[in-house]
Amino acid sequence: MGSPRSRPVLLSVGLYAVASLISTQVPLLNYLGFEFSFLIGLLGSLIAGFLTISLVRPLLSGPDLEPDARVAIGRNAFLIAAKINLTLLIIPLAVMLTNALFVKNCSVAEGAGFFLLIPTVSVLFAGAIAFFCAAHYRFPRMMFILFMLATFAYTLGLGYYTPAIFSYNFFYGYFPGLTYDESLGIPRALVWFRFFTLFAGGVVLWMTFLLLRSVKFAAPTTAKGIALVRVLVSPEVRSRSAAVCVVLVGVYLFRAQLGFESPAGYIQGQLGSSFTTEHFTIYYSGESYSGDEIKWIGAEHEFRLMQLCDALHLPFHGRVESYIYPSAEVKQRLMGAGNTNIAKPWSNQIHIAKHSLDGTLKHELVHVLAAPFGMPVIHASLSTGLVEGLAMAIEWDWGNRTLHQYAAGMRKFGVAPDISWLMTITGFAAQSSSVSYVVAGSFCRFLIDRYGIRRMMQLYRNGEYDLIYGRSLGDLITEWQGFLDRIPVTDGDRDAIDVLFRRPAIFQKVCARVIAARNAEAREKFIGKDYTTAARLYGQSYDDGRGYDALSGYLASALHAREFAVLTTALDTIIMKDPNPAQYLPLLVNIGLARWGEGNYTSALDLFHRVACAEITEPLTEAALVCSTAVKDTINRDALFRYYLSSASDTLRISTLDSMVVDSIHWLPLYHKGRVLTRLHRWDDAIRVLRQLAPGIGVPQIEALRWKTMGYGMFRLKRFEEAKSLYWTSLNFIATDVARNEVNEWVERCEWMGKYLLP
Repeated sequence: MGSPRSRPVLLSVGLYAVASLISTQVPLLNYLGFEFSFLIGLLGSLIAGFLTISLVRPLLSGPDLEPDARVAIGRNAFLIAAKINLTLLIIPLAVMLTNALFVKNCSVAEGAGFFLLIPTVSVLFAGAIAFFCAAHYRFPRMMFILFMLATFAYTLGLGYYTPAIFSYNFFYGYFPGLTYDESLGIPRALVWFRFFTLFAGGVVLWMTFLLLRSVKFAAPTTAKGIALVRVLVSPEVRSRSAAVCVVLVGVYLFRAQLGFESPAGYIQGQLGSSFTTEHFTIYYSGESYSGDEIKWIGAEHEFRLMQLCDALHLPFHGRVESYIYPSAEVKQRLMGAGNTNIAKPWSNQIHIAKHSLDGTLKHELVHVLAAPFGMPVIHASLSTGLVEGLAMAIEWDWGNRTLHQYAAGMRKFGVAPDISWLMTITGFAAQSSSVSYVVAGSFCRFLIDRYGIRRMMQLYRNGEYDLIYGRSLGDLITEWQGFLDRIPVTDGDRDAIDVLFRRPAIFQKVCARVIAARNAEAREKFIGKDYTTAARLYGQSYDDGRGYDALSGYLASALHAREFAVLTTALDTIIMKDPNPAQYLPLLVNIGLARWGEGNYTSALDLFHRVACAEITEPLTEAALVCSTAVKDTINRDALFRYYLSSASDTLRISTLDSMVVDSIHWLPLYHKGRVLTRLHRWDDAIRVLRQLAPGIGVPQIEALRWKTMGYGMFRLKRFEEAKSLYWTSLNFIATDVARNEVNEWVERCEWMGKYLLP
């Protein structure tokens, strides 16, 4: 029965070959990495289980033998099955290694590590479980499947009832959760878990041999179970059984510390602090916020909740658990999504990293408040486009333009995808996140404004457009597209569209996981001021994948290392030779600084001007405008250049700025000082310094930022009426739709905080 030409073996060969060959045509599965190993781990577990039963069962069901003979036959049968199962893994491994000749594989070593830890260990464990089922049960295949399903049910339960979105499983090894995080190395916890998997498989084998020794194979299943229990508690085996129990119980009790699971209590304990408001329990790190600061955070939560209740026309009487993680790294370790903020509507939970709290709190709360209108159990729509589109439509805050303006620009310049496909799970994920979120948000906002929020919430539950709107999805899309076509879009908007919406999704990237992990390492080196090493790592990533993030990091590192020629060369050899050079516009600020460093002020000014005119994001526009002003300041030019490339602390930056010349022409030092003082939360000082720039700067975008910065300072000083006045004044300089929306929201926040915080 162990012949490599037996029918079960040949069927297994075929399954591995077909699955591997299909994988070569599927992005993320077409090279030796985590996703391929995950797939083969699942498939291999099934194949190993069924194949082991097919090979072992006939040998065990032969004539009744003595106990030692039964054990010997069983051992030999299992070893034959294990050897065949391990040998069969050569097929998918060979296919992927061969495919590496055609598809770039940036880290064969890491891919081999995943393959060793996931499918290799999985087939050994599955073989052990199958061996036990073959020896114990009358219907071994059914019991094997039930064992697998039981472990899957357990991990699904963890994902549903605990904050964590990752899971470890004996059969598939490790699942990181559905996120937009690209960085995924081999977790240390995976290594430990696979050692534990091998231990658990060894325990199952030991129990199987005890079973074979203690009872005849032909005995009923119940009799076998009773016999096994008796032998496990017998004096001869009792000590070993106790040792096994101690290990199993110990691993379970310390599963969170080992990184295998993250129950809510464990995460709360790791964060260490909590704060309670009327509707929220906020869990956070005491190192992230002071006692006074967390009160502001709590107030912001309540403000956002009030906004959303008004927008959705519904009351909220429950409580929301808000987890604020001090960094993406801590968030990744504790709940599985480092750079992706998530909500669990069925648990009334949101999980956000501190650095992105301001930008995502409102978005994630929409998911929670929409829960009553979602499908049972998951309390959300089955359409990812509706889930994220509703949140974007209500949030209505993304970049320097409205969602409708962005969607109209994408439509005009040929970037917009098929919205009907986008409203499905696979279609939404197949696009870059910026495209999916913005287009879905624009479509949902159109439906809300045209037909009301009530119909949108009905649609959220069942996705039946014909029933809710009396029109098909295609008709509604046509109506929306007609609306977009009436929105003014100029050729000047093309740059912003190219920058924000022409980047590929993870499925279209080369070596996405490996490059993201290397870029994360490079960022750490950059933060640690090791610019040479950071440039080397970013350079390797760019050579492998030609990605925007890698190029951006490489140029920034080279700039701080004063290697100006690297940046100016990149402009000519990479950016200008690209079929779509506008997508690199944000990089022109650093390239402009390099030209400045080389003494080519005219070229630097042209690059800064190009970025400023594109108005891609407010921070980028600010950077381009201040650099444009600085390069023309013949008095402070050299000092400002050193300031922009400095990695000094904010306290030292203030001293540097104080040493510069300040007058009506040279206003930048005071402006920068006011912004730095704001970052230091020195609100009174920041307002005082920025007021010295009256009657004004002369650059509308910067002048609007000056007034808004003073407004924020007044807001933090709880002088809410003065804050409202300052925010309103900023509209005298920039009065776009986005600017008006922002100011109106700040005015609303000031009015609400005045009632919430002052009494």
